Amino acid sequence: MTEPTTLACVQSAEILATSHWEDPNEVRVANWLRPWDGAERIDAGILGVPLARGAIKQVGTNYAPNAIRQTGFLFTTYSVDYGIDLKDMVVRDLGDVKIPLIDVLEAHENIYKASTAAFAHDPRFIPIFVGGEHSEMRPLIRGLPAGRPDVQKIGIVHFDAHMDVQTLDHAGPHNGTPLRALFDVDDIDIEGKNVASIGIGGFANGGEYHRYVKEKGVTVYSSRDVARRDMVELVGEAYEIAADGTDAVFVTFDIDCMDLAYAPGTGASAPGGLNAWQALDAVFELGSREKVAALEISEIDPTRDVEDMTSRLGMKLILAFLAGVTTR
Repeated sequence: MTEPTTLACVQSAEILATSHWEDPNEVRVANWLRPWDGAERIDAGILGVPLARGAIKQVGTNYAPNAIRQTGFLFTTYSVDYGIDLKDMVVRDLGDVKIPLIDVLEAHENIYKASTAAFAHDPRFIPIFVGGEHSEMRPLIRGLPAGRPDVQKIGIVHFDAHMDVQTLDHAGPHNGTPLRALFDVDDIDIEGKNVASIGIGGFANGGEYHRYVKEKGVTVYSSRDVARRDMVELVGEAYEIAADGTDAVFVTFDIDCMDLAYAPGTGASAPGGLNAWQALDAVFELGSREKVAALEISEIDPTRDVEDMTSRLGMKLILAFLAGVTTR
């Protein structure tokens, strides 16, 4: 057993959701996903990133980690879809990153330190980061090579309606800028040829930003591309792009890539995005791939949600990803 570990800039989760009722023949996720004691050897962990201040418009994404935790009583560890039971996988709630109320740059520094500590825990360990608005992607990815010296060159599979390459001289860094900052500001080995963006929405981005990512070599799969292709085939291509010559792949999933009908609880989803099964099969497939080192889910806003639809989808994406991990 490892020595007890306290992750930097992390505090206990605000909410511990459990189910008082459980059938003896099935395991409720709320009772399976227990707080981590800092010592137990774990396969994966969920770290909340309750960040909202870096969004272009006012959002309640800071409430997302708690909202997703509270959906755990609805789900069991067994998936009839994939024929997989997660009950023997050791997954724990790592708590929440400490987020200051006002200072976005200080928040990003805390996220970077927490991410670094999570990746440094064990090279076999897979963190799942639950945000939070998408400016968090930049410090989370920066924490990967800082925490794991064996990882220097990184690929990214980026689910999003937006390209995330707005310029930083317009009130940045914010949730429209993380990919540009990783390319143009940070001293980190990420090349556009190892980035695949999936679900980029029509009438959601400027043409100048499309030209920028094409010049960088980013592969863009628009929401129309996703609608017209087999998702497992498409995400397999995206993984190969991200994994080609890299040490690890970071998967980031901004929930606004989803069709509005499936994810009303976010600030910018629109008709024409991914459906639930496309998303679930995509993260399951990526979870099964050896180089995938982490999953991040961002931009769920419970203050905009309807009957917890988006928070429930967030939890099911986590579980589908973990099901994929069990097949490695």
